Amino acid sequence: MDIQPVVQQIADAIAAVLKIEVEIANHQFIRVAGTGENKVGVLRKMEGDFVYQSAIRTGQPVIIENPGFEKVCERCTFYKNCSETGEICAPITYQNQAVGIIGLLAFDSEQRMRLFENTDGILTFLNKMAELLASKLHEHEMIKELTRSSEKMVKVINLVDQGIIVLNSIGTPLEMNIKAELLLGIKERGKYPAQIINLFLDLVEQTDTLNHTFTLENNNKERTLFITKTKIAIVGQYPEYLISIQDVNDIQNLAEKATEEHKRPFQQIIGVSSKINEVKEYAFKVSQSNSTVLIQGESGTGKEEFAKAIHNASFRKDKPFVTVNCGAIPGNLLESELFGYEKGAFTGANDKGRIGKFELANKGSIFLDEIGEMPALLQVKLLRVLQEREIEHLGGNGPIAVDVRVIAATNKDLQQMVKDGKFREDLYFRLNVIPITIPPLRSRKEDIVALSEYFISEFNNTFHSKVLGLDKGVKEIVLNYPWKGNVRELKNFIEYLFNFIDSGWITLEEHEELIIRKLEIKKTDYYINPPSFSLVKMEEELIRKALNYVKEHNLNVEDASKLLEIGRATLFRKINKYQIDT
Repeated sequence: MDIQPVVQQIADAIAAVLKIEVEIANHQFIRVAGTGENKVGVLRKMEGDFVYQSAIRTGQPVIIENPGFEKVCERCTFYKNCSETGEICAPITYQNQAVGIIGLLAFDSEQRMRLFENTDGILTFLNKMAELLASKLHEHEMIKELTRSSEKMVKVINLVDQGIIVLNSIGTPLEMNIKAELLLGIKERGKYPAQIINLFLDLVEQTDTLNHTFTLENNNKERTLFITKTKIAIVGQYPEYLISIQDVNDIQNLAEKATEEHKRPFQQIIGVSSKINEVKEYAFKVSQSNSTVLIQGESGTGKEEFAKAIHNASFRKDKPFVTVNCGAIPGNLLESELFGYEKGAFTGANDKGRIGKFELANKGSIFLDEIGEMPALLQVKLLRVLQEREIEHLGGNGPIAVDVRVIAATNKDLQQMVKDGKFREDLYFRLNVIPITIPPLRSRKEDIVALSEYFISEFNNTFHSKVLGLDKGVKEIVLNYPWKGNVRELKNFIEYLFNFIDSGWITLEEHEELIIRKLEIKKTDYYINPPSFSLVKMEEELIRKALNYVKEHNLNVEDASKLLEIGRATLFRKINKYQIDT
């Protein structure tokens, strides 16, 4: 039915050659095409046509030499009054299924003679016509599929966030997506500005593969485009090229977004000072390599937070991050904790043995906190891990390769420990490939307020409180306090206050005793500026305000004396006294 015009043309051609009427129906016995009297009402369902049903059912041609007297005719309602004098039909087969029927019909003796004078030849011809119809159907299905594929391809290339163009060998666009039109400023397909035509010609004249930067001028604005070209096909003797176009600004924005995404682990480290931001930027760059890192800083500065951020910003982020506190594990247990052991390696060992932290961290990162506490014997073994990238179980017989990034941390002066003979110099140099020093909190006072506000928000959620923040007096105290325990001590201080305060501002008037008790300070240890009642200061301030007013309103300096209700000479004398710049 989808190719009805073609079917009718074939029916007309057969009838013209054989001088016999033709009828073609689909598998539902709806007449699709016909000639002569069968042409009238072409799309009519033929009920009770048992000849066609037989051909469809068996998949074989049917020959009716005596219409109305053949066995297949007996069930036909009109078999006694059949107008036909003969019939030959054959099924139309497509993809191993009968999809229709083609019939040759005789209605007089002359047509009957032509139909049966060479039955074998007629059958051969009919089968060829059936194959032709099947091929036309196949062709139609292929065109439909190609159209669907083409429509899908158009949708896909329009979803791509870069310009896509297919150029032929003479620079004519064969395909172009919407993004390309926008980037090139093309308002109507087929109508291209001279600079775009020249661009297309230049592109096809260059080498088959090309990376090219092009500056486009449009409405007095310049746009720099990054263009790539690849040969994708040869049609006949002529190539076709795939051109992709991106705005350089878009590429830069994507790169910046990708970088920001990688930096996200460091954004979770609270701090606004230039010092801490420099360390975060430096640590991010470090995270992109595989080198061993040594983080140094006072206790509580956030060394583990930086180690986690380095791991989470690296290509190892989806692999394990394993922490070992070298100062919290006795020396005799630390070796088995780090390197694992075999069955029966020592008394009390697990019957099945146990893998160590280095194996657990394989493909990921291991954080060795308080590395300065590591016993001398284990320092030798750690040195081998860093040199050879392999470990050995306690009681084991051979090395085990590991791929682990080592991040170590200490609050001790390792250089001094090396001088004192308490830490191996060769291990120090192996660990100190990339040194990171985290400044103490007292040297970056801007972060004290930022961290306080962050912890207040955090503890409001934990304690279900409604604390608003620190007032000016308390801020002055925390800004001048030395915070020997750094961020950890500040966090503990805020948590301590939340045990006694559940709402409002944290003020000296209400909470001074709590603050003094926790920080172990005296009232004389901090100084709060009393309010000023100096008449001299007030006079200077009023004169400055009056002078600013007349300046803003384009008045003369003398006009300020009227505002102040003093004489002109008095005004100038006081301006000299207070050394006010007019």
